[in-house]
Amino acid sequence: MPERDAYEVRAMFDRIAPRYDLLNTLLSGGLDGRWRRQAAVATHLQPGQSALDVACGSGKLTAELARLAGAGRVVGVDFSAGMLEKARRGYPALEFVEGDALALPFGDGEFDASTAAFGLRNLADPGRGLAEMARVSRRMVVLEFVRPPRSVFGSVYRFHLRQVLPRVGGALSGAPAAYRYLSDTVDAYRSGEELAELALASGWKGVEFKALTGGAVGLLAGHP
Repeated sequence: MPERDAYEVRAMFDRIAPRYDLLNTLLSGGLDGRWRRQAAVATHLQPGQSALDVACGSGKLTAELARLAGAGRVVGVDFSAGMLEKARRGYPALEFVEGDALALPFGDGEFDASTAAFGLRNLADPGRGLAEMARVSRRMVVLEFVRPPRSVFGSVYRFHLRQVLPRVGGALSGAPAAYRYLSDTVDAYRSGEELAELALASGWKGVEFKALTGGAVGLLAGHP
């Protein structure tokens, strides 16, 4: 069975696209930008190289990759037309393509690196998504929320997920169901160890996982 309904997920992100970035920053306490910069650096991307940002959303990580690549080719791909419209308005000089993370419209080994920020848990088949990243690139980095750890911090974080995020996000976006979905998918998602195991099962090698911000977020990296 698919983990997510692709049509419902796409419609949800189309609805929340206009205020997505503002709410991310507010609800992460301004940490989302730092997390994306760390993900970009973890690609080891050099000037003149190429990168693909999968489930690019509004293009913030795509832009971080472009800063590292300089004159190199950087592409953002997403299946939400609403998100792509926002990305193209925000970063008109960058290349954005509509496409499915489970069947990327690119050739084998076409990119030096690929990334996915906060998109893996929204895929109907995350293992297939990881395998596609490995197919098209030579280094892969995933930035993702993980299941809250069993600790004092984890308890506080879970309260934030269950009580603060859906109420504030729902009120400001006008889409309360979307932020209840986001809360539920984080709280019930994989641990860092489980993400690493999924990556290995999807064909990744040299898998590394680094916990960020008390274990609320993780960086997963590897190569084909």
